[in-house]
Order: sequence, then C-alpha cells, then structure tokens
Amino acid sequence: MQRRKHISWKTKCASALLFASPMMYDDAKNMTEDQFLSLFEWDHNMFVSSGHEDIDKFWNLTPLFRKAHKEKTKQDAKIIAKGRRIRAKNKPIPPVVWEAGPTIGAYWMDRKTGQLYEYYDGGKRKRVSKIRSRGFDKTRSRKMSGKVVKRER
Repeated sequence: MQRRKHISWKTKCASALLFASPMMYDDAKNMTEDQFLSLFEWDHNMFVSSGHEDIDKFWNLTPLFRKAHKEKTKQDAKIIAKGRRIRAKNKPIPPVVWEAGPTIGAYWMDRKTGQLYEYYDGGKRKRVSKIRSRGFDKTRSRKMSGKVVKRER
C-alpha cells in the first residue's frame, strides 16, 4: 500500500485560494504554486490604529487580488489620515513657559474656542481674554490686484 506525501502549507494555501476563486481553475493548472500565490496579497480588515489586541489573528486577514488590495489600501489611507487629523486637532497644545518657574506664566490655547488659559502655582486654570485680531482699516479697500487704496464713498 502506497502512502501519500506530506502536503506543505504553501500547497494548502494555494488550494484554499483556488477554492475561493474557482473561475481561475484552468489558468491555475498552468501555474506553479509560487506564481499563483503571487497574484494575492493579504489584507488586514482592522486598522492598526484601532489598537485591537487580535489584529494579527487569522480571522482578520482576507486574501485579495493585488489590484483590489491596492485600491482598498488607497481608501484605507484616507480614512487613517482623517483619524490622525481628528486626534491631532483634539490634542492640547503643550504649555509655553514665558517666565521662570515650572508652572508660572505657562499658557495654552484651546483650538476649538480660541480661548487662552494660564496656569498658576497651585495648578489652577484661569481664563485669559480671547486673542483678538487688529482688523483692517475701514478707510481703505483692497483691489482685485491686491493693491490697497483709499475707500471711495
């Protein structure tokens, strides 16, 4: 009685991928395992920034054709970048020390409201007046070319 040879993980993986995409059966018969496997890339369904502990588990991986994976990655990059922008916007500005001492004279600005806060010795927060713009001289106007001239009444 003859025994079968050991089936490698590469062969099993190629077989599973072929089973998932049966339309390629005739083409796959003319390819080697390495050639067939090179058509696919493994996509993580969850983003790294989610911080999920099971991010590298087998159920989080999906085989995609290379072109489809490239398009999905392009869309994912936009989502990840927006998440980073949102987190950066909500992150407080580090205090800037204007006088000697660890907390005396340290100021920070709330980006949403534009309010300026100051730290005291006891670590309390005090609202300082909102920073105001100087505005523009109302007796002058700006032409489309950018030149500033006296306003015509």
